[in-house]
Amino acid sequence: MTQTLIQLNKNTSRDIYLDAVKGFLILCIILEHNSLLTTQYDWIRPFSDAFAAGCFLILTFVWPLKETSLANFIDKNFSYWWPFIGFISVTSILNFYLYNNSIQFNDAILNYFNAIFLASPHAIKVSSGFMYFWFLPCLCFLYLIRRTLNNIGNYAYLIALIAWLFVGELDDELLTKTPFSLHVIAFILPVGLCYNRLHKKLIQPTFLMRAFTIALFIACSISSYFIGWKLFLAGGIIPSIQQPALLLFYSVFMLIAIPGIYNSFCLLPMFITKFFAFMGKHSMKVYLFHPLVYISITQFIPIVHSPLLSFLYTIGFSLLIAFIMVKLPLIDKFVFPRTISALAFNRKL
Repeated sequence: MTQTLIQLNKNTSRDIYLDAVKGFLILCIILEHNSLLTTQYDWIRPFSDAFAAGCFLILTFVWPLKETSLANFIDKNFSYWWPFIGFISVTSILNFYLYNNSIQFNDAILNYFNAIFLASPHAIKVSSGFMYFWFLPCLCFLYLIRRTLNNIGNYAYLIALIAWLFVGELDDELLTKTPFSLHVIAFILPVGLCYNRLHKKLIQPTFLMRAFTIALFIACSISSYFIGWKLFLAGGIIPSIQQPALLLFYSVFMLIAIPGIYNSFCLLPMFITKFFAFMGKHSMKVYLFHPLVYISITQFIPIVHSPLLSFLYTIGFSLLIAFIMVKLPLIDKFVFPRTISALAFNRKL
């Protein structure tokens, strides 16, 4: 009998509006990672951190779970682990030789293996100099945990609820050292399970639903400024049961952000939607390359000093890299393989 596992079942046809949502989310993440902008504008981090990274994880709940072969499950996770290991390796080498060569080489090697095998935000940042790689192993373990909880039925909701209520009680520094960003999954999982049941209802093409979701998303966005920077998932800043208003606010914000953005794009000109959809379709490339682009043009070879220009150049060069890689399929398949077979035999199965 063929061994089976559970995996997200994505339709073969892409939803351009969901791709556009991804594009908007990655734009917010680029905005939040730009220290020139965040230093000058204090609304950016409270706004972007309130929903952008969390919504990327919640997007995986859009599609139902189904049984699939073990090989397909491994291929799905491999497509995230391979670029994670590659980017960690390259940036760890650069970090040691350019910025952190005062530490002993043996310690640098230890830091590197901690980043690979523990994949906590803290270990990743110590080795590579960047924390943002946490997202890929977190995404893989979210798949695995969701599959596991699916096998225990309604008890999964109780476990997810308890984790959601109490994960913020733990010390922030301890949470950043949690392997595979499991603390982020603890907060996101119940929100994602709720969104799985709400998605189709919230994107219904009716005037009332579109008006409701867009208005609530705008209201949450404005509220984030007045609430302040009270959520930073990877950094362990997570509200708990002792902060019920914050816990509810951020959960509602993440639930409404995807349909609010989705329905907004339904009302915008198609050329705008297509631009964001291209960025969303290649969001992993943009996500992994954009900090390297930003550091290169502002610090390593400081040719840009304007916050706004650094933001625009980072987006432009990141999209250019994504476009070039699409045109160079051999390189694209090696850096971002969809399957182990595609990497080994250089062919798409």
